[in-house]
Amino acid sequence: MQKLQSQGVHHITLVGADRQTSIDFWEGVLGMPFVFEQPNLDKASESHLYFDPGDGRLITVFTDESRSPVKRRTPTDIGCVHHIAFAVSRV
Repeated sequence: MQKLQSQGVHHITLVGADRQTSIDFWEGVLGMPFVFEQPNLDKASESHLYFDPGDGRLITVFTDESRSPVKRRTPTDIGCVHHIAFAVSRV
């Protein structure tokens, strides 16, 4: 197998709830501009939203209108994302 050399992270994709809840959080709370939207090519019922975290990369969120926010702890099973930390201003 040929070894590849990583050049850094291009983007991170997370699973979100519905479209508006995701936009309200990523753009409204965190201030990341909503860049564009496209269908999720792997699942027709989902949209793929792109947000600009301000460092030249992207955060993308899969949304589905049949999902709603769930107020419970995120799973921490092997392979799950534990957390993401952002540098923010003190405005």
